Amino acid sequence: MEVRNALDIQVVKAARELSIDHFSHLLSVIAEGIEDPRLPVGRCKSLIHLSTILLHDTPQGTLKVVQTFVTRCLAAFTGRPHLYDGPSELKEHCLELIAKHCSDRPAAVRSVDLGSIWSLLSKILSGTANHETATSFATFHCIISIADSLVRLRRDVVMHTLPHLAFVLHRLLLITKRARPQLGAKQSKLVAGTLPSWVSPSQPLGVAEIRAFSRLLTALTVKTVPPTYTTQQHTAVAAETQKAESLAKPFAKHVGHVLLAYIDCMNDPLCVLTPEMRRELEPGLFSLCEMLGEYNRDALMVSSLDSGGKTIMKSLWREYEKQRYVGKG
Repeated sequence: MEVRNALDIQVVKAARELSIDHFSHLLSVIAEGIEDPRLPVGRCKSLIHLSTILLHDTPQGTLKVVQTFVTRCLAAFTGRPHLYDGPSELKEHCLELIAKHCSDRPAAVRSVDLGSIWSLLSKILSGTANHETATSFATFHCIISIADSLVRLRRDVVMHTLPHLAFVLHRLLLITKRARPQLGAKQSKLVAGTLPSWVSPSQPLGVAEIRAFSRLLTALTVKTVPPTYTTQQHTAVAAETQKAESLAKPFAKHVGHVLLAYIDCMNDPLCVLTPEMRRELEPGLFSLCEMLGEYNRDALMVSSLDSGGKTIMKSLWREYEKQRYVGKG
């Protein structure tokens, strides 16, 4: 690992000295390799890893080159089954590239890329009958990292894709549930079919994953100012004109879809969320309740919930109200 890290550093140093044309040509050749379904998995992983380290510190003046390359990669990740439906390690490399791009260069993320990002995450989160023997916890945390960076750092572009964000959050919560012990083969198969290929039914996601998901939900209420590329003389003006805001108000109409996932988890006779997992999830759920408000809560209960769902929702709301008024006279 140390040798690999040292080699990565040398590659970054060498790439930084390339001209814009040479750097553009290098990324184009890499993209062609990634797109080729005949390329062995090991080589494809190496090319995606190389892409990730090259994008970490690029030559000056290559913003548009980088954006074009990332858009091309996203199209490949989303449109080619050998990438989005390949082995977990390959998925991890794809997601790591996107996660690094969103966290390290948030201002370079373009609105045109959001559709591809949400589409890819939805495909990776979809249920399947076939699963790997070991759960890829790294895949879950990469998805959380991507969504968290977009929510915190690119509220301006996420605003236009909130239904897609809600769907991804819905799926993330659904896959954290685990099968009840001593289920029959048919029942176990039903539960497994709701999980993505990289989550092994025998190795469910745990407290660390639910904690990370809860932090992502609370990030929806954090006020931020989206970063932009500006000249030095315009930086001060931009800082004054841009107001720090959160996604809480615009996302309020989509909160119900995320809460339905929690209610489904709690209402599922074949699955369970452990008490410890529910405790870790509470801060995020309370943030959702805060965004939802009483009017939307009542509308959700009337339109979407059966008697069991209403009981769960009322119980959650009581806990939310209890912590809300702690310390108030």
